[in-house]
Amino acid sequence: MKKLFSLLISALLCALPCSAHAETAPELRLLVASDLHYLAPSLTDNGNYYQRVLANGDSKFMPYIEEITEAFLEEVISQKPDALLLTGDLTFNGAIISHEALIQKLKGVEEEGIPVLVLTGNHDVYNRNAASFHGDGFTRVPYGTSELFAELYADFGFQEALSIDEDSLSYIYPLGEKVRILMLDLNTENHFCSVSPKTFRWIEEQLENARTEGCKVLAAGHQNLYQHSIFRGGYVISEANQLGRLLRQYGVSLFLSGHMHIQHIKEKDGLTEITTSALPSYPCQYGDLQLTEDQAIYQTRRLDMKAWADRHGRTEAVFSAFQEAAAQYMAAHISKQADNPNQTADGTRNQMAEFFRALNLAYFSGDLSGIPEMDPDGAIAEKWMEQQDMIGAYISSIRQDIGKTYTEWAGQW
Repeated sequence: MKKLFSLLISALLCALPCSAHAETAPELRLLVASDLHYLAPSLTDNGNYYQRVLANGDSKFMPYIEEITEAFLEEVISQKPDALLLTGDLTFNGAIISHEALIQKLKGVEEEGIPVLVLTGNHDVYNRNAASFHGDGFTRVPYGTSELFAELYADFGFQEALSIDEDSLSYIYPLGEKVRILMLDLNTENHFCSVSPKTFRWIEEQLENARTEGCKVLAAGHQNLYQHSIFRGGYVISEANQLGRLLRQYGVSLFLSGHMHIQHIKEKDGLTEITTSALPSYPCQYGDLQLTEDQAIYQTRRLDMKAWADRHGRTEAVFSAFQEAAAQYMAAHISKQADNPNQTADGTRNQMAEFFRALNLAYFSGDLSGIPEMDPDGAIAEKWMEQQDMIGAYISSIRQDIGKTYTEWAGQW
């Protein structure tokens, strides 16, 4: 951690207090992506074993992760935001080789004058599943630690940080004249999906400093402040209630996260959490956040893979209709789950399977507004829940979201 302390000293020496800036904050624009799960090409031949690993996952469009990553970063450069936030799970399995390959790509964004701010995810550090996949097997490869992560990603938030926590890789970054971004590391070796007491004291100190200097604070982490889905353990931060109270106490009203791979938004007592869906999952989208002095506007943007393919002479069918191909990939993956032998045999089996596929795709995208048209009286959902299996419980957990959309949000901050 010695390098962190030297980075901290240099950052503090060049930091200017927010009170020295203009009274009105300028408009700022951030692009936000989560769960890239980048895997270096040298770590897979897309062989049988790797395909089995993907089949047991959640349908990330991993066979084209190289193209997805390159297309995304090109879009970032073309849109020229004030910063790019990557809220964790930068890599597929924490392999050092993947970190190093991704960093080479991120350098191209910074060279265009766009700061890149990164967070650790649970896949990125201390991941003993780091491996290469070739043929019918795999080979363990070296994985990253917190110390190595800070060293490798020093240019992506840490060097410019106003302060870095001594007990984690949490840091606070000055964006524009009156905005600070509190980047919370929730994946230390001893505190997984958790905030240590020392880190809480550091957070409060940073929030107090921001208040004193007239700065607004936007917070971000990998795991979640609220429970958005059927899953809680390993998803919701262990000290979420305490963290929420502290953020509200200092007027923080917006928290950005990922981890679940679904697009979702939830508000409680004036503090809104936006979870940005996984970039490699259908529909391959990221967040666009615009900030003024008092207002924040968030909306999702979908990768334009066709435009990227055209620019690079990649005109294969899978790229000319990328979104459709991604949807088909995901639907094929989950079809075996929908093909449940416990389903009724009265002619509704196909209807139930199609409903589940459509619901799952919509759920990941954050736009469930079209689902009521498939199931206007809720009868298909009821049939699934009658099965009393995992899919039934899954559908039951998101039933309250059917008909809603979580792809955009606007509010005060």
